[in-house]
Amino acid sequence: MNNKTTIVTAALLLAWAGPAAAEEAEQESMLIYPVETWTCDYNDGKGPADLDKAVANWNKWMDENDGEAYGAMTVTPWYYGEDTFDVGWIGFWPDGATMGAGTDNYLATGSDAAAGFAAVLTCKAHANFATTMIKSPGDRPAPDSLVLYFSDCNVREGAEWDAVFDGMRAWGQYLTEQDYGNGLWMMFPAFGSGDMDFDFKQVTSYDTHAKAGAAYDKYANGGGWEKRSELLGDKVDCDVSRVYNATFRRKMKDLDE
Repeated sequence: MNNKTTIVTAALLLAWAGPAAAEEAEQESMLIYPVETWTCDYNDGKGPADLDKAVANWNKWMDENDGEAYGAMTVTPWYYGEDTFDVGWIGFWPDGATMGAGTDNYLATGSDAAAGFAAVLTCKAHANFATTMIKSPGDRPAPDSLVLYFSDCNVREGAEWDAVFDGMRAWGQYLTEQDYGNGLWMMFPAFGSGDMDFDFKQVTSYDTHAKAGAAYDKYANGGGWEKRSELLGDKVDCDVSRVYNATFRRKMKDLDE
């Protein structure tokens, strides 16, 4: 995630669009969900407490306007480069039709909620990513917070997309077998990304930094990097990951309830 390519986002989280959505994503490995991302800086004199108030006002509006089919989190940089932002927003829907209807409703009736955000934040980029889950983070309720890793990836010259997807699925299966405890997604730019120097974003989630650290050891000293090189080394080239602390601001309701 960086300003040039916008936040990324998350979709992470599509596994937590509800149990039914997670199960469907496992059965249909290329099932696509829409995810929106914002990268923002605090306005002068504003900070996290002001954002909390704006989020509370927005959540009230969502509760009053059938906002069950939308989930969201904010992210703050932890490991990052010079080109970063103060806070990012990741929002996601179960499908494009729900996204469109929700956007129309927000534009028509959500001006007060939008003004609350605008008083706190100036957002430099708003993008949409078509996202698919490669590996589920597990069958459990969404936690209150996450650690998110984002990398920009390019398909290597001569590699076919079918081989890339097969390699990513095999990598996800390996991570499951080795109990890495993470979720894994691919995010493809759809709208608003500007000039891109990547084909997709690879997004990895962990529940805590402790779990991320355990995965670090497995990858570095337990054969993980060798296995990834075997499965994807001739197919995909990814840059160094940026790491973010993420907080759920709205959890999508289980739409099958």
